[in-house]
Amino acid sequence: MASFELTEQVRKILGEKAGHTGTLDPFARGVMLICWGKATRFASFFQALDKTYRARIRFGISTDTYDVTGKIVKVRRGKLSPEEGNMLLNRYRGTIKQSVPPFSASKYRGKPRYRYARQGKKLPPREKEVNIYELELVSWEEGEWPEAEIAVRCSAGTYIRSLAQEWGEDSGLGAYLYSLCREGVGNFSLEQSEEITERDIDREFLIRKSIPPDEGLYWLPSIYLEGREAKKVGQGNPIFISSSERGWIKMYEEDKFLGVGWMEEDGKLKPKIILGE
Repeated sequence: MASFELTEQVRKILGEKAGHTGTLDPFARGVMLICWGKATRFASFFQALDKTYRARIRFGISTDTYDVTGKIVKVRRGKLSPEEGNMLLNRYRGTIKQSVPPFSASKYRGKPRYRYARQGKKLPPREKEVNIYELELVSWEEGEWPEAEIAVRCSAGTYIRSLAQEWGEDSGLGAYLYSLCREGVGNFSLEQSEEITERDIDREFLIRKSIPPDEGLYWLPSIYLEGREAKKVGQGNPIFISSSERGWIKMYEEDKFLGVGWMEEDGKLKPKIILGE
């Protein structure tokens, strides 16, 4: 199931607008966070969260999409030991520049790159800076086609299939990503999630599994406003308050979540997303 299909299913069942918080390739599985109703206005906050993946990579074969869905473009035979593979893998820890795959939703002149790739058109290469916070070689299977399983915690926007492709090229054998599971989006884990491909989902199930948006924005600090301040903020007007907090902040009037604002250095609180009633 594609990310869009799942989002559309939720939208139709609830009769509310809905949006996912980060595409998951159809061949992959894992955590998919959906915002619905007014909570869709916070989708970009969740999109920016770190991601955790478990991936399996096969060496000796390269594909045009860098993953199991693509066409084989090169086959190279050779030996690669786990020690050699792990040594090469070390290069990808920390802040790195990564090639954007030709089959990706990244835009070029207003159109996703995969549209050009499907037409056989080659585009100028594009690199982006990403952060690989944790990278571990979990297992290794030697043989005619060496296989590796890795665990990755990375910044939003990291392409695990690009990691597989570049690791393969560094090894001299080539490689492709053939299995991918997103085990976490920020603190939202696979263990907390429901397997929806093996059950029917209805309105009662979706509402029962939903959490309030302020609970979802767990990493943002909170500030509590008095009646007059809360009224001004609710009307979209900035206020000055005494607070040591800076940056994005959740705003409350007693226990009522008003929305999020931006706290500047001079104590000016600018409301950015107000939920209203």
